[in-house]
Amino acid sequence: MTRPQTKGKEAAEVASVEKFAAGAVRNQLRHNLREIKHSSNADIDPSRRGQDYILSPDRGMSDYDYFKERLGQLYVYGRDDVKVMAGWVVTAPQDLATERQEAFFAATYDFLENRYGAENVVQAVVHDDESGQPHLHFCFIPVVEDKKHEQGEKVCANDVLDRHELRNFHPDLQKFLDENGLEDARIMSGVTQRQGGNRTVDELKAERAIKHEKERRSLYFGESSEDGRLHF
Repeated sequence: MTRPQTKGKEAAEVASVEKFAAGAVRNQLRHNLREIKHSSNADIDPSRRGQDYILSPDRGMSDYDYFKERLGQLYVYGRDDVKVMAGWVVTAPQDLATERQEAFFAATYDFLENRYGAENVVQAVVHDDESGQPHLHFCFIPVVEDKKHEQGEKVCANDVLDRHELRNFHPDLQKFLDENGLEDARIMSGVTQRQGGNRTVDELKAERAIKHEKERRSLYFGESSEDGRLHF
C-alpha cells in the first residue's frame, strides 16, 4: 500500500489499537487520566501534565461508571477473556504544525465518535506530557447489532475491529481529515510490512526504547549514526 507523503518526507505511523478485558479497563482509564501515582510509563513528564486535555463529554459520572452503565445495556458473553473495551491511540503527524494539533485531535475525535457511536465512547484524552508527539487515547466499547438477544446489541471486538476495519482505518481517517480542512495532516494509509504490521502501544514504545539505547551506545563508543564511522 502506498504511503502518503508530506513535503517530500515519509509520513509517520499515526494510529494503533488495543483491546481490553474487563479486568484491565479501570486501570487503563485511570492511567489515561494520570490517576495512577506510580505509573510504569517512564516517558511521562509530571511537569507537563497540565498540557493534557479531555475531549469526551462530561456525563456527570466517572468514565468507569459510564462504562459499566453502558455495558449493562448490552449482551456480553460470559467469559473473563472477552474484550469489552478497545482503545485507539492516534498520534499527531510529525510534520503537522503545533498550532494545528488541537484541530487535528478534534477532527479525529469526531471521526472516531461517528465510526463507533457516541453512546459507546468511554473516554477520550489527549496526552501532551510524554516524550514524542502528542497523541489521543480514544477508548470505546466495541458494539455490533445482535438479533439473537433481547438487548439488540452485543459486545464483539473481533467483529468491530476485523481485518477490513484495520485495513481501511487509515485511509478513511485521511479522507475525513481532508474533507474537514486538515489536508496538511498527512497520515499513513496503513502499517507497512517493513514496520511489522499492526503493533500495540507497548510494542511501539519498546521499539523506541531499543532505538534510544542504540543511539546512546553509539554516542558512548564514539560511533556516528550518520555515516557509521568511528570518531575518537
